[in-house]
Amino acid sequence: MGSDGTRDLIMETALDMFSKKGYAAVSMRDISGAVGIRPSSLYYHFKSKQDIFDAVVQKADALTDELKGMFFKALGNSSEVKCEHFVLAGKAFVTGYLHNDKIGPLFQMLENERFHDSRSNDLWKKMLFDAPIEHETLVFKTLHDSGIIKNNEAEKLAAEYHGIVMLGYFTGDLDRLEASLTDFYKRVFEGR
Repeated sequence: MGSDGTRDLIMETALDMFSKKGYAAVSMRDISGAVGIRPSSLYYHFKSKQDIFDAVVQKADALTDELKGMFFKALGNSSEVKCEHFVLAGKAFVTGYLHNDKIGPLFQMLENERFHDSRSNDLWKKMLFDAPIEHETLVFKTLHDSGIIKNNEAEKLAAEYHGIVMLGYFTGDLDRLEASLTDFYKRVFEGR
């Protein structure tokens, strides 16, 4: 396995261990043993456990940026947003992003760590709430500016939309998520 492959394996293994045992309970030796490499080899790739964690977060941020870019590219190429596509995008955010096998364990670890580590709490808030709502605000502003929706209160729309999505994420009730997003769409896009 190449250097990049080993580095990725270390990050995946460490994240899995962090999400199951907690960040503090996992040592560099534990990670090297689980990966099947010597501790010195682990230190070749990462200088510390924090360095591994930072690399995992950086990778999650890159995936997030990629997904945002794809969404805006699709949004920019249309003059209307169909209800089915809007609902599908909300469900995809839950199933394809929040439950993504690369990001889901990070959220799980942050959820566990946030109560006794302020950095984890700040990152949890940023990744689950602040950054998505900022992005969604921009989306609703773009939809208004392009004449697709009449409501110009992008921040309020983003907060409401995100509340619906988070309820779907935390409850796992995708039927309720779909119904709520459909109602939101009808009210915001169709004025009903």
